[in-house]
Parts: sequence; C-alpha cells; structure tokens
Amino acid sequence: MGLPPRPDPFLPVLAGYEVQRVPAFRATKDYVCPDCGNTIRRGEGHVVAWPEGLVVDRRHWHLHCWRLASNRGYA
Repeated sequence: MGLPPRPDPFLPVLAGYEVQRVPAFRATKDYVCPDCGNTIRRGEGHVVAWPEGLVVDRRHWHLHCWRLASNRGYA
C-alpha cells in the first residue's frame, strides 16, 4: 500500500471539505463552476471539492472561485 496523498500546501482549505487539484492534462471534460457559473474548459487546470465523506457530491471549481469560497468560509 502506498502512502496517502499529501495535502497541497498552496490549496485553500475549507473546514468540512476535501479538495484536490486537477492538472490541465487530466482535465478531459468541460464542467460548470458552481461559484461563478462559467465553464471550466477541457484542458484547464482547476480543483475538485466535496463535503467530507460525500465524494458523490464533488464539484469542479475554478481555483480562483474556490479561493473566494474558502475565504467566505462556505462553498
């Protein structure tokens, strides 16, 4: 078994949520950011976040939008 992934020190944390980066080369589909409502285009790096333990509720966010949500204290 491998080690668990290490948290990204540059990725904003929001209590109660798990968050991971999606690098551009892994972004293979378009998504709609739940914060701004704009499209995250295929090939655009972004983040995916979900309430702890509820990975089925994951959403794809622009990094900037996720930073704003984490600063507000809610997603």
